[in-house]
Amino acid sequence: MVVTGEILMIEKIEVSMINQNVHNFKKGEFGVENIDINESRGFIEIKYFSHEVGDRYVLIPLHNVEKIEFLEKSGSSTTGNPVDIN
Repeated sequence: MVVTGEILMIEKIEVSMINQNVHNFKKGEFGVENIDINESRGFIEIKYFSHEVGDRYVLIPLHNVEKIEFLEKSGSSTTGNPVDIN
């Protein structure tokens, strides 16, 4: 997967793992605050809204991912971007 220097505003993501599990995340649902694909660290980062006890993150290693499909919000229009990392 190649992402240019632009910042992606990911609204919704579906991650298919190599072990056939599928994970879905959507901003605003179940406390999800932000979704980021961080290639330099090798993770998909899911950040949840802060609570009294601290911040909660889910990190999904990219080397365990078979396919990523996400919905990107850019400006006022929303576009779908399926990404195959293999």
